[in-house]
Amino acid sequence: MKISNISFENFRSFRKSEVNITDINVFLGKNDQGKSSILEALDVFFYDGKGSIKATKDDLNKDAVREGINEFAIGVQFEGFPDPIIIDETNETSLKEEYLLNKDGKLEIWKRFRNGNLSSTQIKCYHPCNDEFLGGLITKKIGELRDFIDKHGLVVSDRRKAAEMRKAIRDYFSKRDGRLIFEEVYIPIDGTDLKKIWDKLKMHMPIFNLFAVDRENLDKDSELQDPLKSRIKEIFYREDVLNRLNEVSEEIDNEIRAFAENTIEMFRSLTKNETEITPSIPSTEDLKWDCVYKNIGFNTEDDIPMNKRGSGFRRLVLLSSLIARTKEEVNNEVDVIYAIEEPESSLHPKWQKRLVKALIELAEREKYQVFLTTHSPNMMRIFEIECIKYVERDSEGSKVYDFNEDIGTKIIKTMGLLPDIGKVVVCVEGPTDKDFLLNINQNIEELKNIIDLKKEMEAGTLTIMPMNGSRLKDWIASRVLENTNALEFHLYDSDKGSDNENQYLEAIEKVNQRGDGSYGTLTELREIENYVPKDVIEECFGIELDTSDDWTGEDIPELLISNGVNMEKKDIKNKICGQCCKEIRKDHLTRMGTWNEIEGWFLNIKNMMERCRR
Repeated sequence: MKISNISFENFRSFRKSEVNITDINVFLGKNDQGKSSILEALDVFFYDGKGSIKATKDDLNKDAVREGINEFAIGVQFEGFPDPIIIDETNETSLKEEYLLNKDGKLEIWKRFRNGNLSSTQIKCYHPCNDEFLGGLITKKIGELRDFIDKHGLVVSDRRKAAEMRKAIRDYFSKRDGRLIFEEVYIPIDGTDLKKIWDKLKMHMPIFNLFAVDRENLDKDSELQDPLKSRIKEIFYREDVLNRLNEVSEEIDNEIRAFAENTIEMFRSLTKNETEITPSIPSTEDLKWDCVYKNIGFNTEDDIPMNKRGSGFRRLVLLSSLIARTKEEVNNEVDVIYAIEEPESSLHPKWQKRLVKALIELAEREKYQVFLTTHSPNMMRIFEIECIKYVERDSEGSKVYDFNEDIGTKIIKTMGLLPDIGKVVVCVEGPTDKDFLLNINQNIEELKNIIDLKKEMEAGTLTIMPMNGSRLKDWIASRVLENTNALEFHLYDSDKGSDNENQYLEAIEKVNQRGDGSYGTLTELREIENYVPKDVIEECFGIELDTSDDWTGEDIPELLISNGVNMEKKDIKNKICGQCCKEIRKDHLTRMGTWNEIEGWFLNIKNMMERCRR
């Protein structure tokens, strides 16, 4: 299960607001706008206000208090939920068939809190409500369902199964009224079967891990900082582990209940006292297995606990744990959420980048979601604009905005983001084209001798800019490029033989008509991937290709997919331009007849650099 949306009602600075969620979510904004509250709200939601973040009466919005409102609510929509659900060995039901999904087909759970305590858990759904009985059907006990079945003479194949009886009752209302009448309703989960459904759903909920920015250096802060505690939760929620633990707990449960009954029987025999006594033993489903490892964590030299070390040291351990997760080959069986507040805190910029890279790698995996808050300009530049969520607080409370042109402009103004623009700007289509140019430049000595792109970039004299780049820094740079005096070298794919052939021709002609020394050209081959020789591709992907393929005009990713490469097109492009092209040498390009063209690109860039230095 993954989160697709979060809603707030009167939680802290949020009056009524919602946030669309993706696999990686980066919340930007000035201080005290509500960024941290989003992450902490999730902790309150998943752990009923008793987790790392304790819910209190002060979490209720102050304007709401003045209006006489006495509770706040947090709603979370999920996708990827299990359907159907096996309640027990003989009872299967479906969220869809029980009409427990919202209008968008998502599972939407709301938790309401009063005076810092969980007061109600509800499912918000688009539910049949022809009358009061049908509207509350899911909460009816099995006896009430049978009474209705008998009263109206309905036929049900198995009267032991509540789901089948509910279906028959809905069919009855649909025929009686001509249709089912739907309304958006909030249904409490304390109804008989709904409680069972909710207990099963909770087993599929993501493991939520919050790593908050350092506050006071207290023992309890280890809950917010120690990655071992997060990993323990993941392990104990694995289905295979739970099944084995439940076998053990059921054996213990049976023996302890038998002993309890014998004790009660002996009490009555000895005392002749008929006072009702029953054993109080938690069910196996309610056991908190991870608490067995309550004291798990890292100690450093001289047995100094982790939370007593410096904040920078603790953040490096967190970084190490996340990188270690990316190296593990095992597919995670449990959905996991990492929420990290200000990951730049107490970390050197070099380590900030490593941390972000690890988080992005995790978010690309099927079972992970990542939430971050930051107001560091350096951190913001790294992320793709689709991940950006801008948080702003005004007189009506805090709101979260998805990235668009206006929000991008606001980020530039309020967050102090300035573009990195060199004296010469090499403009390419996308990030993979940038990777290709850098890799062949650094690995083909003859090209590096013409101009060392990496050295010029480190000196700040040259910039390679993906014009269709998805990262925030690319978006910013492309918006301000026209207001600089930089010379521009534009290189775009010709897309020969495709439906998009020469789509950039007009843009290239405009660059060449400027008369300011800028220059543009289209590739002679179809795309940048076509410049990687066939034998290099074969070696890199471990495949053998047909010698008759028209390499210069092929859609290379499509060709590889048709030859059994089980990867997405974008991943193939990333591998070709980020890895395979490092093996290209001058003789490869000479044999392909592309050396003179590629050499010309770098000679043009070199001439521009020399012109700027005069």
